[in-house]
Amino acid sequence: MLSLRLATAADIDALIAIDHVATHSADRREAIAEWIALGQCHLAERDGAVAGYVALTRSFFRSPFIEMLMVGAAFRRTGIGRALIEHCVSLTPPAEKLWTSTNESNTPMRALLPQLGFAQTGLFEHLDEGDPELIFLRWPSGAGAS
Repeated sequence: MLSLRLATAADIDALIAIDHVATHSADRREAIAEWIALGQCHLAERDGAVAGYVALTRSFFRSPFIEMLMVGAAFRRTGIGRALIEHCVSLTPPAEKLWTSTNESNTPMRALLPQLGFAQTGLFEHLDEGDPELIFLRWPSGAGAS
């Protein structure tokens, strides 16, 4: 069974354990703690095990932004990422745009986002050399690209 909930400080170690970057990056561990402290981190549990998390912030021009989506290796390709993004969509006010980004090399995320109503709108170069960051937008309910 899958459940989604707001992460708490008690979840930090479990989130770090499923995040292959956080296991060796103090910056990522600090980001996870900050997202939790600000009430911006939601996690997915499958049968009681932490399977993934998402950070929904307003760090992108003060608009709702899926800043981080992480699914534990053992839970990938099982619908966890989809459920977390759908959760973010449900938390976004209907009149607001929802933004996210992913590396060009992240083929699974690039395939998932259009299925959930996101369209690629741009890119940033030089965040990760040789792997541009693609920007995606989900238009507000009833709106479309202008």
